[in-house]
Amino acid sequence: MEIIPRGMAPVDLQRSTKQSPLTKILDFASSLEKTLTSIPRPSSLATDLLANIDTLAEHRLVTAGNFRDVDEYGTRLWNVSSRLKKDEATSMKLNQSTAGGTANVIRVLKSALKTTKLCLDQGHVALAERIVEKAAHYEEALKHHDRDELQDFSTMRTNLSSEYIMMRITLAWHQDRLDLAENWLAKLEPILAELDPMLTEKLADLLFEIGKERDSKAAYDTAVHWLERAHNVLRLRSDEELGSDAGDLQTSILHTMARALMQAPGDKIRERAWNIAHDLDTGPNDKLAVLLLKLDILDTNAEVDPQDYCDLLLRIIRSIHVTESTFRTTLHYIHKLRSRNSTLAHVVLEKFLLERLPGTEKPEWVERLLVTIIWNLTTSTSDESLRHSLKQVLDMLPGHFPNPIGASATHAAQTLIWRRIEASYNQNEYAEAIIWSRLALHETFDNSGDMNVGKIQRKIIICTLATSEYAAARSIYSGMSDTVRGAEETRYLMYKVALRSGDTELAMECLEAISSGSVKDGTLLYACVLEAQQTGQREQAISAMLRVLDKYNYGSPPGINLPALLRCTARLLIQEIESSIGGQSDNIDAICSLFDGAATQARLQRRDAKNETFPLSELDWFSRNAYNLAVKFCTIWNPPEILRLVQACLRFIDLYPKDMDSSTLADLSLRRMFCDFLGASLLVVIARGEDAIEPQLQCYLDLRRHAQNFHIHFVAQIDLLQGGAKDDLCRKASTLVTFDFEAAVRLKAWEDAGRIVRENDACEDPKLYSTLADIVLVSEAPTDTMITILQQIVNIAWRRSGIDITKLSRWIRCLFQLALTSKLETAAFLLNQVMALAKDGNMVRTLAFIIRIIEHSANTFVVPQEYPAEELEWLATTSFNRAVDFYCASQDDACKRWAEMALGVANNIKDGGQLHELLQTKYLGLKWED
Repeated sequence: MEIIPRGMAPVDLQRSTKQSPLTKILDFASSLEKTLTSIPRPSSLATDLLANIDTLAEHRLVTAGNFRDVDEYGTRLWNVSSRLKKDEATSMKLNQSTAGGTANVIRVLKSALKTTKLCLDQGHVALAERIVEKAAHYEEALKHHDRDELQDFSTMRTNLSSEYIMMRITLAWHQDRLDLAENWLAKLEPILAELDPMLTEKLADLLFEIGKERDSKAAYDTAVHWLERAHNVLRLRSDEELGSDAGDLQTSILHTMARALMQAPGDKIRERAWNIAHDLDTGPNDKLAVLLLKLDILDTNAEVDPQDYCDLLLRIIRSIHVTESTFRTTLHYIHKLRSRNSTLAHVVLEKFLLERLPGTEKPEWVERLLVTIIWNLTTSTSDESLRHSLKQVLDMLPGHFPNPIGASATHAAQTLIWRRIEASYNQNEYAEAIIWSRLALHETFDNSGDMNVGKIQRKIIICTLATSEYAAARSIYSGMSDTVRGAEETRYLMYKVALRSGDTELAMECLEAISSGSVKDGTLLYACVLEAQQTGQREQAISAMLRVLDKYNYGSPPGINLPALLRCTARLLIQEIESSIGGQSDNIDAICSLFDGAATQARLQRRDAKNETFPLSELDWFSRNAYNLAVKFCTIWNPPEILRLVQACLRFIDLYPKDMDSSTLADLSLRRMFCDFLGASLLVVIARGEDAIEPQLQCYLDLRRHAQNFHIHFVAQIDLLQGGAKDDLCRKASTLVTFDFEAAVRLKAWEDAGRIVRENDACEDPKLYSTLADIVLVSEAPTDTMITILQQIVNIAWRRSGIDITKLSRWIRCLFQLALTSKLETAAFLLNQVMALAKDGNMVRTLAFIIRIIEHSANTFVVPQEYPAEELEWLATTSFNRAVDFYCASQDDACKRWAEMALGVANNIKDGGQLHELLQTKYLGLKWED
């Protein structure tokens, strides 16, 4: 159900069938007037309107009797539609009669022509055709009206007929019937000279539009035909007769015609187009459209002189009002000139930038032109004058444009220059690359940022390296910002400069900066290694390699064979150490750290059975070289340094598989024993020289571990060896026993000390027991422990042939002295046995008796040496003094016992009885209680 706005009569076409068609039409017209002035309008309005128009078209309903009613409604609808810019055809359709006089005919004809134009403008071609057909009746009727009825009737009729014909031409054009338009134009040609100047201009404009539309559809021949017609129509009138816009219309016609001619083949046609453009370019002022037309015509000729093109562009630049549109257009044609001659294009670009853009307050235009200039110069062939010209432009910019170039434009400009830099560098044109690099660093590009500036500065350094201009490289380096100077890439380049210029201090500074950088990637460090090797500077190569290893925690950069890197570094370090007197402390520490790190990495890598980074061959190389290096420098380097190598060697040996053949395992066992022996020897030296208790005890602990490992393998290997190898191993074992015993004593592991003595009673080395005795005698062992251990040493030593009676006597004296304060019975026992030994001269029997008493042993030994007299003298006097102590303590029995033992010992001294006589005199002088 339709909603009818309030106050609006409904549009009702279904009234009583008794009403005449005209009455229905008039009723609709009445309601339509109200509907058009109301909002919203019914959605069926357009449908109802077209239906009534069709009804009018089928019948001639207007007569002389109802003319005035119809005219009234039509006039009112016309006024409403005119105001609302809606369909103006309604009123004309309601006036189908030519009645009403000449004035009415003229009025309706004018309305019809206006309505037709409006319909065509709105795209209602079919409706416009109907209107024109109805207008034809009025145009024909106008010919038969009395010409005296209105003043100037003839002129008016001619103008209206001309407008009618022009409308017919317009309709035919919109119907794509240009042949019909030609026919109508032919009817107009006889009266063209009589047309009103305004209509002449209007006809020319119509013909121009037809030609322009044909040109847009690439129908160039047809376009030229209609444009010529338009041009000829305007030529029928002088400039004074035509309106102010006629000149622009004529220019547009010729301009479009010339462009249409440009599309046709043939030099003559292009020449005709050029002549048209030349004719247009005869005024005192330059017209942009005409100049662009001439440029387009020149552009169609590949052989045209680029200078002519350049001159036209310069005229454009001088004459145009610079807007976004004219800026883009001009730049477009400059690009075309550039394709012909880049030098002339630069001239135009420079003029445009420096002469027309200052004061425009459009920084984006300035930046775009500058980037275009740089693009033109960087993509042209190498020409020193062009580079110089670019520098001039850059130098002049601050004076013309106070604001700096934006970051985006700076980036674009430097990107273009960078491409030229790279191209020159790749062609080994280093001087050229340096020049372009310095242009890229011009103050105009202050917004480029440290990153881009640093990249360009580093490129200059790379070029100076290629040309060996190291002073220039240093100059660039000194001019860098702190950020750029501290970049790892910059440091690497300066490292190369330092190597080649012999500046060791700078090289080490750069190397240190690279290695201490926050980036974990060690690629640059490895590059430093290669650079140092290539320049033959071993010390620098070593430093670089060590920093690579430190960067990767003794690993390696991706794609690098770690053992190879480690071996290479080790060889260089060894060569450097051997070439210097006594080696260098830093290098010694470095080689020790290298073997430590290699052992750690090997252990990590060999956890995976499929990982073959460290095969057996590599393990063998590192273990052998660590041991050989330790042995070679063990008397030169400090013991801790040698110890690190030994321990590294042992760590490598531990990584060998356990399922190898017996000969290899035996060899490894011997190598391990040698390492353990050397390690223990070093540790005892370190421990003896250590003042701090805790580190000293730790050394002794480590020493004992080496000694125990040696003993394990010694037991397994000793029976497999013969001759000198066996003797050497036994000597080492004997030495380690003393070291182990010393460590146990210093660690106060008294049970272990006694066990060491007992477990080594099979050793044939007579010096062993002397050493053990010395160690225990100077130790802080408790008296009982010391007595026990000394007894064990004496017993074992006495069983061996070749024992030194002097040492034995000294040990007995030590035992006696110890026992004198804690075990008097042991001391008395020793005195009795010494007396027997000295008296009988049979040391074997006497000592056998001592051992039999102490250890309940029945063994006998032969020792043909004489007991030292001084030892006997000491024992005699010490025993007598002990007897005196008992006398003073009123222990008469003990005194007599000890005095008699002292006299017994003194009686065996070969001094003519002097000491015996002295002691006896003193003994007899004692007063005893009854």
